[in-house]
Amino acid sequence: MNSFEVYSLAVGANLAFSTASVVFSQYAIRFNSMWINQVKVAIALLAFTIALFTTSQWTSLSLVSASLLLMSGFVGLCIGDIFLFRAFATLGAGRTLVLYSFQPLLLGIYGFIFLGQVFSINQTLAVICMMICVFIFMFERSKLTGSWDLRNFFWAFLGIALDAIGVMLSRSSYEMTPNLETFQVNVIRCAGALIGFVLINPKSYLKVTKDVMALSNRDKTILIGACLTGTFISLTLYLAALKYAHVGTLTAISITGPVWVTILEAIYHKRLPSRLLLMAFSFFLTGFYLMAIA
Repeated sequence: MNSFEVYSLAVGANLAFSTASVVFSQYAIRFNSMWINQVKVAIALLAFTIALFTTSQWTSLSLVSASLLLMSGFVGLCIGDIFLFRAFATLGAGRTLVLYSFQPLLLGIYGFIFLGQVFSINQTLAVICMMICVFIFMFERSKLTGSWDLRNFFWAFLGIALDAIGVMLSRSSYEMTPNLETFQVNVIRCAGALIGFVLINPKSYLKVTKDVMALSNRDKTILIGACLTGTFISLTLYLAALKYAHVGTLTAISITGPVWVTILEAIYHKRLPSRLLLMAFSFFLTGFYLMAIA
């Protein structure tokens, strides 16, 4: 798989998650961040289990490798996403996804220390382009809202940081078991998140199930569609890319999230993108091109 194919998978994953995040933010406001996260994980676990046993076989794992994946789900999909969805409810999807751009700093250090990966000149320039894009985007958002909302941004960053740790743990499991399939990885990660929810509140799924059943058919369809898009499709594409990609530059592509959400918001509100947004998007295209040829 060449670089362009790998990073195209990552872009697709981010577009899928960012689109679903618009719906996630609405349900986080309507209920709470843990509620929507539990629904997301339960639907994802079912979808990944069906996909695993219909398309591939279970790969034997060492205790350490399996434990890393369970911990990845607990830290990233359970605890991390609770904070992330809390930020969705307070900041909105676009502003929250901006903070994903800080993951390259965390994962780049991890890749350098544990995986022996180094940044080439093109990859370094690509990350710089992505970071410039993010700061332009943040500046534009601050002009529109008049406030930086630092406390809520902290919750978002904490969620992103925990998600980054989850990615690191998944990548370590991949390194230990090279023939590990993506669907199996996601089944184990979702199981780890599910265990986390049960530990936090053993009876919480009873209430969640009752709430979901009380929704209208339209709301159920939107909710299930968002969960499948934001988890099953997104994680399948992302972990497939993670298996082959340079860790730091892979995560830098997360800038597609806030850019795409902003475009969706512009379409919804029938407003043309600002000059700052167009400038930010040009930096993203430049960064993606540099990563593709690295």
